[in-house]
Amino acid sequence: MGTPHPAIPLGACALALLFAGGAGATPCQLTDLRWMTGVWRDESADTRSEERWVAGPADQLMGSSWALHTGRPGGVVEAETIQTNAAGAVTLTLRHFTADLARSWEEKTAPMVFAAADCEAEVVVFNGQGDHLGERITYRRAGDALTFTGDFLHGGTPVQVVIDFKRAGD
Repeated sequence: MGTPHPAIPLGACALALLFAGGAGATPCQLTDLRWMTGVWRDESADTRSEERWVAGPADQLMGSSWALHTGRPGGVVEAETIQTNAAGAVTLTLRHFTADLARSWEEKTAPMVFAAADCEAEVVVFNGQGDHLGERITYRRAGDALTFTGDFLHGGTPVQVVIDFKRAGD
């Protein structure tokens, strides 16, 4: 992919994520996130990836994503949705699968869930819930570019993934 996806030790940043409050955060409504819709692609010498977001019924956003290696097996496929939950919070729910869809990464009843914590013009920040407390996903759009930044904890070690997508269609 265009931007490397290294495991970056975040030290103090991870602690800040764990203890960050919602002070000054702008609340989200699903209609505020329609700027995410479209087809977004990124490629590098050894990986091709795509993320798609479409507006579904009841103002939910439905997404899919894949990252596949060129010239070798492997990769990941994701199914995603952004919707308002029963408590009225806007949430991003996702599941990962192997590239051949033979196995999911998450347990059957345990998708990854992130709650929208802050919405600005063409920026949304989702904070991890449950087993993903302390993790964060940010989407940022600038014209025909969509940047995904995932700040995750893998076995307690902070890992940052950045993908710089370019618009490929509606």
